[in-house]
Amino acid sequence: MKKEKVLVIGGSSGIGLATAQRLTRETYSVVITARTRARVDQALGRIGGAASGQILDYGDPAGIAAAFAQIGAFDHLLLAGAGPAAWGAFAELSRDALQAAFASKFWGYFDTLQAALPTLADRGSIVLVGGAAARITLPGTAGLAAVNGAIERMGLTLAKELAPRRVNVLSPGLVDTPAYDWMAPEARRGMLEGTAAKLPVQRYGTAEDIAEAVLFLVRSSYVTGAVLDVDGGARLG
Repeated sequence: MKKEKVLVIGGSSGIGLATAQRLTRETYSVVITARTRARVDQALGRIGGAASGQILDYGDPAGIAAAFAQIGAFDHLLLAGAGPAAWGAFAELSRDALQAAFASKFWGYFDTLQAALPTLADRGSIVLVGGAAARITLPGTAGLAAVNGAIERMGLTLAKELAPRRVNVLSPGLVDTPAYDWMAPEARRGMLEGTAAKLPVQRYGTAEDIAEAVLFLVRSSYVTGAVLDVDGGARLG
């Protein structure tokens, strides 16, 4: 039986890498993307199994089209790319920072998804990784909420427009990934543990937690137009 093919955009680290590792343990072949060949090759060394890689840079629309020509037909698409985040109080939020966040994540998703449609299976699926800032009201995250809220609403509309393809949005809460590598180790640990203590589950998330949720959305053929919160209960306040 032919394995279904899953394309993981942003598969060289964090949520994308954990998902690629999880999917290769199931009945899927996986293609990951990253911005450079070195990152692709490094990730493939960690994934093993039925995985291959392709260079794809969000900021290069022509390169995105060329990448899809190389990838060929596939069954499922995960958009898990990351970029600069527009953190901070709204009164001090830089327009340039917010534009950079939209240019990277929102427009990256938009351009990649448009390029994917000609080779995505007619009954395939799409998972868009958003973020909990669009689902809760947390001061200092208006920029994050704007970007991820745009992705969420676009995804729900596409669940009808692109049917019978399935489109779902995955909304992670605080997850320990390389996105926080810019923080000093003690500050990072304090932030993670302090937030975890306030959550109903009393812990922060891991990339593997999100990978399990992606697997559910990929193989659940009766789920579309859903926003799946994997946030330890953060949205409950």
